[in-house]
Amino acid sequence: MAHLLVIGGASSDVLHFAGQTAASAGGAGMYTAMAAHRSGMQVSLFGPRPNPIPKMLHPIAERLTAWLGPAIPPEELPHFEIAYHDGKTTYLRAFVDAESDLMPGTLPPDLSPYDCVHITPLGDVQRQLAFLQACRQRGAKRVSVGTFLDLSIAEPGVVRSIHYGTS
Repeated sequence: MAHLLVIGGASSDVLHFAGQTAASAGGAGMYTAMAAHRSGMQVSLFGPRPNPIPKMLHPIAERLTAWLGPAIPPEELPHFEIAYHDGKTTYLRAFVDAESDLMPGTLPPDLSPYDCVHITPLGDVQRQLAFLQACRQRGAKRVSVGTFLDLSIAEPGVVRSIHYGTS
């Protein structure tokens, strides 16, 4: 079975939609990891690791082969408050400090046991680039890098260099 390492995090979110409010697990790292798990892969997550793990994240933690990364208090877990209305998404509040503190130097020294490493957007293309370079230096066999529209618009040259392998 293939083993994927996802670099990115989970979050604890509050969603507003159709007149309802709901607490939900979120985060690009979590979504990517759970999609890969559902596809039959072994998945490890490298991102802020709450200790203790909040109840809403127990199902995620149970499906991971390992949750690597710096331990943080649960209240420091990234969290968002998001409203969905009229086909639009509005971020009412965003707290990402623990994920923005995630640095390439804290990656495991040997990434060769993983079949692939995927780097989520992380909100900063320069940090993605640094993670990409660190993954290559640590023996990653394959690396994929995700992005989103705002990053692509803000720094198209860096995004192109990451995605076309010129970095």
